[in-house]
Amino acid sequence: MPTLAQLTTAEQRWADREEDITTVGGDPYEVGQVFARRWVERLGDQSHLQKLSGMYPRIPHRVDGELLRYAARFGLLAHKDDQIDERDRYAIRAGFWKEIGVRTGVEHAPVGE
Repeated sequence: MPTLAQLTTAEQRWADREEDITTVGGDPYEVGQVFARRWVERLGDQSHLQKLSGMYPRIPHRVDGELLRYAARFGLLAHKDDQIDERDRYAIRAGFWKEIGVRTGVEHAPVGE
């Protein structure tokens, strides 16, 4: 399963940073949606999307790690241990799955908090 970094050109990376600064508010749910939208839009082989949808609620480790590192850029780290708060991690992943569901037409029930 390719990561967003593998699917992103230098020009897209620059545009993403601009979008992050100007329009992405930093809400954990929204951050997950933005990440998923970019990943899906850049994914050439759509069979990866169907495969991912079938893995719910598990996000492949490399993609999940990249998602959480992306979210950390928005200040979603808890101050005491440089980890993302558990509730925020649920929200980030829920936003990710919501966007995947929109793209695949498969609604994923939220995982319990």
